Amino acid sequence: MTNSNMTNATRAKKSMLLTLLAGTALVAASTANAYNMSADNIEPDINWNDVPMIEKTLFFPGLITYDWINSPEHQGTLRDGFESKTCTSCHQGEEKGLGEQLVKHDRLDRMIDKAGFVDAEFQFANDAEHIYVKATWETQSPAPARMHDTFLYNGNKWTKVGGDRGKNPYSPIYEDRFSIMIDDGKVDQFTQQGCWMSCHQGMRDLGPATARDVLALDVIGAADLNKKDIRKYLPDTRTERYGINWDKVKTRDEIDQLKADGKFVDLMQWRSTRSAPTNSADDGYVLEYRLFDEGKNIFAWNFNSKTNLPKYMFDKSVTGFYALNEEDFDDLSKRIALIEGVNTMPYDARKIEAGQYLQGRINRVAEGSAGDNDEIFSEWKDGQYTVIFKRKLDTGHPQDDKIMEVGGTYDFNIAIHDGQTTTRFHYVTFPFTVGIGETAQGDVVTTTIK
Repeated sequence: MTNSNMTNATRAKKSMLLTLLAGTALVAASTANAYNMSADNIEPDINWNDVPMIEKTLFFPGLITYDWINSPEHQGTLRDGFESKTCTSCHQGEEKGLGEQLVKHDRLDRMIDKAGFVDAEFQFANDAEHIYVKATWETQSPAPARMHDTFLYNGNKWTKVGGDRGKNPYSPIYEDRFSIMIDDGKVDQFTQQGCWMSCHQGMRDLGPATARDVLALDVIGAADLNKKDIRKYLPDTRTERYGINWDKVKTRDEIDQLKADGKFVDLMQWRSTRSAPTNSADDGYVLEYRLFDEGKNIFAWNFNSKTNLPKYMFDKSVTGFYALNEEDFDDLSKRIALIEGVNTMPYDARKIEAGQYLQGRINRVAEGSAGDNDEIFSEWKDGQYTVIFKRKLDTGHPQDDKIMEVGGTYDFNIAIHDGQTTTRFHYVTFPFTVGIGETAQGDVVTTTIK
């Protein structure tokens, strides 16, 4: 896509969002028990009754990491042929028991009511150009999570409030998420161990890396990515594959070669606050770190750290208000996402009252490879989330995405962050394979939509 066409597409999307937000149809679509998460609430035209339902239990993984799975502490390593065995070859049907056990023995002193598992319903379909993944699950949140990184004005200054349930168990303000990891067979061990390949000691909430430690690292630290913590990464990016290896980073040239060889994992994340309002999911990948695809991302900060002031507030001529009151958080008759160029205006302190709130993140129409996932439908109804991914098989960005085709088989892992949690406090499936098209091979085979 040329820059000119990209700009035109972005303008068209913003125009559509503005039309929808300004109309009354969206308010009518929201009731006490149902809420379309997206401003553009158009659902893919699929008769889901023709697509088989697959039930999966996602479980809490606790402190289990790649380093532990591949250590003698994991008794499975003592079995013959461990390297070629999938997680399900030993643990099929044990998801609920594992989740309950791991929650019981985890350090969850501030999340003592956390469930050990969540049951979800999935449907997988395809046409000649797309794969569709529909997921429905009962949420532990009392209402759709529509706020994230929220700022409160006390009459003198703005203060960040809320946070995830692990840090703020009684009054959390945080988004929920639904994530899909995909590989095409290029990442060694992903078929067998899936998302655990990206989870290691040293990561956030898993210790022991400090900001000082991370900034001093080559590639990850101040001289390159300039990160202050360790997030998901693949073991091929470290000089030692097993053991505690978060600080043993290969050179930039070596990692760039891994990327060129396709030895990364695709990661798409639907976020109830930072992506759902623009019917999007962020598009990223995991290699030496969890990174976004190239281009303009779907969300950004709405706070200027130098002035300690918001950048934008709501355009009252579009929304009917300049800022939010606490009772607006769960008022499903109000659209409270802040969407760049659609319902925003520059911040004006004269129009803000003490006790009011603004979103700390701003939603926007993405561009480039980062904008590939722009047809994601999501809904909250009667305490359940429904998310439908519509993703091109060939995004046109092989440098960032796993390119799929009808007839191919791909490795999947799915995660749900529910109940306003973050980092390792999610639920996960075991890895499984997906065959695209009814003649393909896989643990799951998509239904072809004619």
